Amino acid sequence: MSREIEFKWEANSPRAFWQMKCALNQTGAKICAAENWRITDVYVDTPAHDFEKQKIAFRVRNANGKWEATFKTRTEIVHGKAVRREETVALNNVKNLSQALEKLHRKKSWLGLPTENLIPLFTLKNHRRTCLISDGKMHAELAFDSCGIDVCGRHVFFKEIELEHKKGPAEIFEKLAAHLTQISGLKQANISKVKTALSLRALWGEK
Repeated sequence: MSREIEFKWEANSPRAFWQMKCALNQTGAKICAAENWRITDVYVDTPAHDFEKQKIAFRVRNANGKWEATFKTRTEIVHGKAVRREETVALNNVKNLSQALEKLHRKKSWLGLPTENLIPLFTLKNHRRTCLISDGKMHAELAFDSCGIDVCGRHVFFKEIELEHKKGPAEIFEKLAAHLTQISGLKQANISKVKTALSLRALWGEK
């Protein structure tokens, strides 16, 4: 099981992406491998709400045509920083959500988690642009997310910037994140896309 460390910034203001890009250029870090992603994440649970009871977020993802399932422990974001435990399994030979859920259903369980009869809770449709960053021995990925949240028959637009640690000293990663916060002037996020969707679902009720 891997450990994920991320920093998040609010990006709903008109120039937020531009501010972060300017800040990144001022850090002196090496920037490479920019990519565009079309990502659809469907968050699911069992009829007995097993994942909710264990504070686990379980998603089925289609990223540029490739399908996978991931679970993450849900944690609070403190000063923009989130640390989670996560695990991902590829869903090979899958072409749509129905096939993905059926494959998980046949699997019955994964790492002690039940995967039969999974029920969609909400969907995140994300246009993501990423770039890899290196600063000495540390490597990270910066993502610019323009996301639509579909929950309870409604649609909400949400923008966010994420910096994810990939490898190398965590202290260098955290210093870079602090530098980006200072230069960009952006506010560190205190609620994620998923937490926003869960809050809206609780507010609007299940449909």
